[in-house]
Amino acid sequence: MKTVISSLESTAESFSKLTTAALKLSIGLGSACVILYALRVGHFPQGLALGDGLLFLLAASCFGGVYAMFVACMVSLGVCMSIIVRPVFSLIYEYARKKTGGKKAKYELARFNWRAIPLAIVAGVLIWGLGRRDIAAYWNLPLLSIALYLFFSIAHSAGAQYRLHEKLLNSVIATPEKDALLQSGDAGKQKSAYLVSLTVVLLTPLIFGGVSGQLMDGAMRLAQVRIEHATIYVKAPYNALVPDTLLAKEAKVLEGYKAYAGVSVLFKGFGSTTVISFADGDLKRQLDVPNDQIIVEKKSG
Repeated sequence: MKTVISSLESTAESFSKLTTAALKLSIGLGSACVILYALRVGHFPQGLALGDGLLFLLAASCFGGVYAMFVACMVSLGVCMSIIVRPVFSLIYEYARKKTGGKKAKYELARFNWRAIPLAIVAGVLIWGLGRRDIAAYWNLPLLSIALYLFFSIAHSAGAQYRLHEKLLNSVIATPEKDALLQSGDAGKQKSAYLVSLTVVLLTPLIFGGVSGQLMDGAMRLAQVRIEHATIYVKAPYNALVPDTLLAKEAKVLEGYKAYAGVSVLFKGFGSTTVISFADGDLKRQLDVPNDQIIVEKKSG
């Protein structure tokens, strides 16, 4: 009974540490991406209050969640593609090894896993949706999935080897294998390979995926920081800067305000201003409006 309780406590502790690390990573990565999004739209919020910190954490968590799901889907697609990729890469490597007289592969490519199918299907839907906005996604993202699969394989293989080495090193019994492992430093090398590969898997989609802008926009929409095709009510004198062609004819107008439709809210909730974007003829204009001079109406259904 004590053994069972001890095992459960160890599992719970490991799960707690893993959850905490994942949350910190998600918020940290999300925070960096919120800042990148602010720079992307050309607006850095000013006049931040203490309460804005909660919205910042919400937006960071939204992006972290969206991004983690995206990475998991891309890796799962790569695992499903391993049915083709694994034999092809194995043949290429074996041919190159025979020609050059190199050693056998240090890491094994991950095998196909049925559990990856649901997320791989989601990845296919994401590629189709993102490709409708940017046709390059139709070939960028499948290639990204293959690259992520290769680094995931290294991380998976190196992690398995490191755990075996760690068990041997933690053993109280001195053995020749333990002494040889201490001298070779293979455990440290495997740990480094695992951490580097895992970092590459996490950061590559953001840097080379070609869809980081769309992911940021989606996360900001989820956090209600960005609102597409909104109806807004702008007070004078700022309403004079918005073209009358955008006036919302059917909206109920408040005294002192003008209502406009088809306006995109790029940044809302942080700081003392709201950033809106709208078409003015052939131009795309962007305007910062103080929060007390604008009302944003959100419609659903």
